[in-house]
Formats: sequence, structure tokens, C-alpha cells
Amino acid sequence: MNHAIRKAITGIIVALLFTLSVGVGSALFTNHAYDFRSEYEQLGRETLLASFKSGRTKLQFYAYNSDEKLIISKQFFGYFLRFGSHYFIMASEQDTADEQQQLTTRSFFIRTYGDNAYMISDQRGIFITKDGKPLHLNSVLIGRKR
Repeated sequence: MNHAIRKAITGIIVALLFTLSVGVGSALFTNHAYDFRSEYEQLGRETLLASFKSGRTKLQFYAYNSDEKLIISKQFFGYFLRFGSHYFIMASEQDTADEQQQLTTRSFFIRTYGDNAYMISDQRGIFITKDGKPLHLNSVLIGRKR
């Protein structure tokens, strides 16, 4: 193997290990909990309770219709990496209604200003309502630190 290629591969590996160690180190010293909400006029609301402690995460998601009936309930248990306000989680996603479980990864930002917190994610997408209409989910959830 060419010496220049070997140096390039070594540099890439060192950079990846450094980046991973920063994410793990930051996660190990994180101890935060948040309550986030988003409201959809005349349709309902959603709540996300998030806990990040020493590299482990627990997320509980609840969606309610306009009659305050629970329509979706999910829980996430797993690990996270943290790079400043950017969180990357690898977790087991459990749908509590039918007890299905799957592995998932999520990426989002959490910005805090005093006791106020904002969760920003571009992985939100749409939800199809019972009458077949698409509901575009908010990319920003507003909440507070617990």
C-alpha cells in the first residue's frame, strides 16, 4: 500500500475516534431532563418527555386528539452521543399499543434559554389523520427543563 494512502487512512481513523470520544465524553457528563409539547389547532397535541443521563436516554412520546384521548404512545430506551446542542440517539423504540419493538436512531438539537427549551428536528414528517388528511408535524417542539 502506498505510504500516502496509509497516512490518509490513519488520519481518517484518528479523526473518527476523536469525534466519537468527544460525543461519548460529553454524553457521560450530561444530566438533563425536558418536557416538550406541540399543539395542533382543533386536532390535538403531542408531548415528549426526554431524559438524558450519563450516556443513557429515555424518551416517552404521547399524542392526544382534540378530545384528549391518547392515540399514540411510544417509548425509547437507549444510548446517546452529544456534540454541544446536537444529540444522536440509538434506542429501542417500543410501541406500547401493540408492544412491537424495533431499533431506531434519531438526531436532533436541543437549545435552552433559561428554563425554556426547544427541540429542533428535521425527522418529523407527516401523520395521516383518521379522515385521511396529512398533518405536517412541527419540526420545533417547545418545552422546559425539568
